[in-house]
Amino acid sequence: MIKNDIVEPQCEPKFSSQAGDTVTVYSNIPASSPIYKVVLRQPNNAPVTYSIIQPSPSVFAISTSGSVLSPTSGFTNAAKTYQLQIKVTDSLGNSCNGTLTVEVLPVYQNPINFTVPSTAVTIRENAGPGAFVTTITAQGNNVQYEMISPNSAYYINADTGIIRTTFNLDLERIPSLASTTLQVRAYDKNLRSSSAIATVNITVLDVNDMAPLCTPAVIVNQVPQTTPIGNILATLTCTDPDVNSTALSYSVISNANSLYSFRMQSNNLVVNNTLNYDSAEIASVNFQYSATIVVTDSGTPQLTTNIPVFITVTPVNNYSPQCIGPLTYSVNENAPFGTVVGQLNATDADYKFNNVEFTIEGGQNPPVFYMDPKSGEIHVLGPLDFETRSSYSLRIQVVDLNNDIMPDPVNQKSTYCTITINVQDYNDNPPVCNPPYYSTTIYSTLVTTSNILSLQCTDVDPTSTLTYSIVGGNVDNLFLMNGNSIRHNPFSYNPDGVYNPVSFTLLVKVTDSTSSPQFSTTAIVNIDVVPWTTTQPTTTTTTTTPEKKTKIVNETSTYWQPDIWFMVVLTITAALLLLALSLLAWKLATGNPICGNTATEATQPLLQNKSVANVENPLDAAKEQPPPPSKDKKDIAPVSPLSLQFDGRAQDPVTGREYLFNSHTGERRWL
Repeated sequence: MIKNDIVEPQCEPKFSSQAGDTVTVYSNIPASSPIYKVVLRQPNNAPVTYSIIQPSPSVFAISTSGSVLSPTSGFTNAAKTYQLQIKVTDSLGNSCNGTLTVEVLPVYQNPINFTVPSTAVTIRENAGPGAFVTTITAQGNNVQYEMISPNSAYYINADTGIIRTTFNLDLERIPSLASTTLQVRAYDKNLRSSSAIATVNITVLDVNDMAPLCTPAVIVNQVPQTTPIGNILATLTCTDPDVNSTALSYSVISNANSLYSFRMQSNNLVVNNTLNYDSAEIASVNFQYSATIVVTDSGTPQLTTNIPVFITVTPVNNYSPQCIGPLTYSVNENAPFGTVVGQLNATDADYKFNNVEFTIEGGQNPPVFYMDPKSGEIHVLGPLDFETRSSYSLRIQVVDLNNDIMPDPVNQKSTYCTITINVQDYNDNPPVCNPPYYSTTIYSTLVTTSNILSLQCTDVDPTSTLTYSIVGGNVDNLFLMNGNSIRHNPFSYNPDGVYNPVSFTLLVKVTDSTSSPQFSTTAIVNIDVVPWTTTQPTTTTTTTTPEKKTKIVNETSTYWQPDIWFMVVLTITAALLLLALSLLAWKLATGNPICGNTATEATQPLLQNKSVANVENPLDAAKEQPPPPSKDKKDIAPVSPLSLQFDGRAQDPVTGREYLFNSHTGERRWL
């Protein structure tokens, strides 16, 4: 069995949804204007009817075609929202419903008007394209401007209302530009219907537009820098084509290089200041002074004609070169060949500045120094020796070069200056000791603070400082240096203990510097030490002991070296002498008198020279001693008178025998 389905009308899904459809309109929409159309997806079973069921009654209407119409009275200018329920019904009575929301928006109100609807403007011709004419202003918001009647001579800025010329207005060429009327509309750019119109009357005045004509049109000249002030450089011939001009005036506009250099004397260009060639600024523009002569008419507005001026200045050699410091230099005496001693500087006020040449004028035979003629650098040419010559004085000639327009040896200028070169000492000589060999004899009792001897050493280098040190022969470090003097530490000559040597050969190194370069020499010092000991006598009586003074005996030994044959003869002689002395000692030991001498003579006092310095050798004192006493006799004991006569007791360092001595008179007696 077949069943015939009835198709119902179907509304659009959005329209028939619960929220419905939405339409937005402005409040100024005309009355009864369609604002929405209801559309069916299956428009069957015609005819179809449309009706607004909510609200009822409604200010809106709906046409038979489904168009929703605005109210017949229009909307108020305010925001408002309406919600409509619309029903669609076909011929069979089937229907569908939908919801429409109408949002009404208020319309923006912006009245446009001119405060001055008509304006008259006067301008001058030949102001150029884009020249300002006038500005019109309308009241309102978002205002734009336009010309109602376009004119090719003027245009208006749509945003600012400024009227300008399109091209240069020339009444001689277009007489109709003398008077022009423009109509300008101001309107709201968002609502063009809101507008206003103003009238602008433009009058163009004739102006003085013909500049003077001059001959020559450009001035080019060349003069020497010595051109006197007031000299005429050029003469102008000028006329004014304008019939209303009456007179012409002349002036000079200078640049930075030609400031105050020129002036106008009527229609003549004359020198106003010295034209300086010798300037870095003028050299930078190829020695050309540039200026502009301005010729002005008396019309309104005044018109001018500019005449370029180019004056080239040629050089003249005016100034002599001058030497500038320093004029004193120093160089080390060991400076090698080619060493730069210094550089002499000279100035020349003529351009090219300081273009000079240097030469050394005589005074060097053989030449010791060389000077670079271009730079003025002084170089070492020959050997230097401070000890031979410590200073040189050189006469330098300085000559300027190419300071005229053409090389002119006649006008070439020169000057002379004297420089001094001081040679600095360099340590290049060793010290010298005179004599190189020293020999002396001292007693062991010499105080340690006394100098044994002083070395006489010199160095021809004046900056050298001599230092002395013992580098050899210093047994047990018994000697030390005090400057150039030799001192000793305490000696020890104890037969039962330490017994130092009695002869020393010292090597003393003399150095002239503590840093490099360093030179040294060695001096030989031979020192013989005579051992000498003293003891104080023991006494039980209290006596006033006078102050004792140590006396030093200096003995000089002469060194010589005999031939070999002499040494052989001397050895044989010494052997015979030793034999004779042995025989003499044997006779004395046996007590036999020799040449009538008695044993009692041995007890006689032994006298010495009262000055210890007169004793030449301790061996002589040993020869003066009496023979040893006989074994059969006893030693004579000291008696009271001897105690008063002798105040000391000592031991002879050679024989070992003891003796009494008087420290004041030097008298001794053997025991």
